Amino acid sequence: MKKSISSLLFVLLLGACTASGSARYSASVTTPRLVYVSAGVQVIEDYHEPIFYSSNMYWRYDGGVWYQSRYHTTGWILVRNPPVAILRIDRPAMYVRYRGAAHANAAGQARAEEKREMKEDKREAQHEKREAQQEKREDKQEKREEKQEAKEAQKPGNDGHKPSKK
Repeated sequence: MKKSISSLLFVLLLGACTASGSARYSASVTTPRLVYVSAGVQVIEDYHEPIFYSSNMYWRYDGGVWYQSRYHTTGWILVRNPPVAILRIDRPAMYVRYRGAAHANAAGQARAEEKREMKEDKREAQHEKREAQQEKREDKQEKREEKQEAKEAQKPGNDGHKPSKK
């Protein structure tokens, strides 16, 4: 009997220790602000180390070698042959605490100006082409009229006198 009471107490204590509940966990991942460096390459603006973004990966230059990761804060893997766009970065260390908004704006404005100039050049070329086509049409019309006049002049009775009536 003493044994069954002990067992009962053990089961009751065990049941009292069992509990149900829920826990919530939330995390937010922030994407760093990136600024233009060169074609296909951006860098994290004003960051404590130069972390670049290209080809859907983050790139870090450290100790003369390149590392890549899907995240800008962790998971770095040594890469022996990074993409050409990354290899073209001149002096990666100069991008520590880089603030490129003015540079990015200037680059964006330069590209926009270049596009405007290209459109204007294209419009001018189209206009010149239309003018040349119009001149060609007018020249053809003049030649047709000259031929017609020449034919009319060669017809019998067109010697400048009116034909006589008999």
